[in-house]
Amino acid sequence: MADNIFLGPDAQVRFSLQMLRAYEGRGKIAAEQTPIIDGVFLSTDPDANVTGEYEASAANLLKLRIRPGKNPARWQAMHLVMGPLDLGDAAVIGVVARSQAPSSFTTRICLRSGQDGQFVDTFFPKTMVSFAQTSTHLDVLEISKLTDLPRQAQWRDLILFFQGSDVDLNLLDLRFFVV
Repeated sequence: MADNIFLGPDAQVRFSLQMLRAYEGRGKIAAEQTPIIDGVFLSTDPDANVTGEYEASAANLLKLRIRPGKNPARWQAMHLVMGPLDLGDAAVIGVVARSQAPSSFTTRICLRSGQDGQFVDTFFPKTMVSFAQTSTHLDVLEISKLTDLPRQAQWRDLILFFQGSDVDLNLLDLRFFVV
């Protein structure tokens, strides 16, 4: 499953998600950046002294348990590297996520566009809420309405920003699309 035969501007991120779905493994979260697979990593506030673990399996795309130290985390996030992702001919970009958490838990989803050492964050309008029961989240960005979103970028990341407190989340599935 190491061949990337996806086509289109979103090929890199769809391939990374396919690879994450096939990945089975676990690891510790204890650094500013924790790689999961090539193109997918966790980033955390280094001042928060975060600890935790992740687990990926066939039944669960990514199970996360993150605990900040005595200081709340300014950020805790999962990044999916998207490459340059040309949006010049696109009308809509979107995400679909299935998740579950022991108690209500919110996540903000963001498209980060980088150019010449700077970046612009474009947040999807809805907040993803995970519940004790499995839930599905769907959100889109209408590109024509987003004047601050660069149509071309040197690089982009899809980022899931978690709360700055304890994270206990089962990300069952994640899909990304550009049309």
